Amino acid sequence: MLHYKFHQATNNSKDLLVLLHGFISDQSTFDEHIKTFTDEINVLTIDLPGHGLDQSSENHTWDFEFICQSLDDALTSFKSSYRIFLHGYSMGGRIALYYALHGTHHLDGLILESSSPGIADEDDRIERIQIDQARAKVLEIAGLEIFVNDWEKLPLFQSQYSLSTEIKQKIRRMRLQQNPMRLAKALRDYGTGHMPNLWPKIANITVPTCIIVGSLDEKFIKTAYNMCDLIPETRLYEVNGSGHTVHVEEMTEFDKIVLGFIFKEEQND
Repeated sequence: MLHYKFHQATNNSKDLLVLLHGFISDQSTFDEHIKTFTDEINVLTIDLPGHGLDQSSENHTWDFEFICQSLDDALTSFKSSYRIFLHGYSMGGRIALYYALHGTHHLDGLILESSSPGIADEDDRIERIQIDQARAKVLEIAGLEIFVNDWEKLPLFQSQYSLSTEIKQKIRRMRLQQNPMRLAKALRDYGTGHMPNLWPKIANITVPTCIIVGSLDEKFIKTAYNMCDLIPETRLYEVNGSGHTVHVEEMTEFDKIVLGFIFKEEQND
């Protein structure tokens, strides 16, 4: 079962925000948001397979079906008491999208931050599988610190260079606390290349959806607008001055968007 932590609201809110982190991260990436959120709503933070304190058995293949079932198990004790809003960032967003289509429990809202429904082109997908496998080998052979050094240099995270030294150090510490062997398995089992192509299916998503993307995140801006055209009930928020990691780079705006979306859906019920 996935490792998770329930953060209770200070009021009597029946809303529950479930937060799914990205690759080489864990639920602590949302620590700075908990106080703001729990002043208004309940929060559930989850460590995905291979990350943080997750104890998923390595005897299983951590594919999207496995993670979807694991999310079902984690949400079972909350489904009857709360309205569930599922958020996912990057890798977590891919999982959230898959769950919106295949999960058992009803969602009252879906929040996708810097994410995508997979790779549509078969050749591109195969190439990405090869990249994921190569990165997994680096983790196993060269070790975590070398991998993190390379990861931090990816163009995707260039906008993080302008963050304060304190925040950058915190992010790096979180990355270096992960288990390299379990991260390697995560890449092989549910890396981007192994995600089913959901592009043909996302038009079937009926849950109200909020898409968040940074204005500096060129690749994912295009993806976000394409998703917005296909998912029936969608609102898209392009956050000025932010790159890929909106919840880190523009924390206040991220909180405002998420809470605003939840409260609007609450009023629509």
